[in-house]
Amino acid sequence: MIKVEHLYKSFGDLQVLRDINLDFEAGKCNMIIGASGSGKTVLLKNLIGLLEPDSGEIWYGGKKLSDMGYEEKSRLRQKIGVLFQGAALFDFETVLGNVIFPMNFFTDWTEKEKVERARFCLDRVNVSGADNRYPSELSGGMQKRVGIARAIALNPDFLFCDEPNSGLDPYTASLIDNLIHGITEEFNITTVINTHDMNSILEIGDSIEFICNGTVLWKGDRHSIMHTSCRELRTFVGANVLARHMIDESE
Repeated sequence: MIKVEHLYKSFGDLQVLRDINLDFEAGKCNMIIGASGSGKTVLLKNLIGLLEPDSGEIWYGGKKLSDMGYEEKSRLRQKIGVLFQGAALFDFETVLGNVIFPMNFFTDWTEKEKVERARFCLDRVNVSGADNRYPSELSGGMQKRVGIARAIALNPDFLFCDEPNSGLDPYTASLIDNLIHGITEEFNITTVINTHDMNSILEIGDSIEFICNGTVLWKGDRHSIMHTSCRELRTFVGANVLARHMIDESE
């Protein structure tokens, strides 16, 4: 479980996050949603340690991130998997090499053990027979699947996904959504997804946090979001539904 208490973050005079309080539950898809510029990406970077908050606390399993020393933070990083926007695969590595890559840094496994683990992860995301192919030879959806396989290669306790459906068609995006949701439940991972995709939100949003202008304005789930009385959230939902309708009409 991840807990955030009274988190603030600024860049110069620009206040980006204001008194953020959140709880992310294990075995669930916890979504951070909001319009571009709302602060959700900055929050995600604080959670995974790419940025440090000005004040406030982030807890991992009952331990404050700010109290952890270098070695403890290194051990924590081994328990964190990240699916970057666009998959962010290494062009110079094969599919198998991409999945093995984090194992080379964080494990002392034999080459046989690394290959076995990589193939297990690739099988779990329904990618088989592509070990020796390169990212440029894969479709966008296949690249995302390989990205997920790499993110779970070290059997993480925590999985962070930054706009996992960016650039995908609706059908492929739905497949990726359900794959992430299934892995989350199967391995009891605390999954945090940064998105503004309404299809994703309504399909797999177990726990949803809506951020507007750096503040959490609403908390709920996919079953309650369409009945919210929060004016800002209703505007966000309406704009996204309209945008999706316009895309569908143009296809």
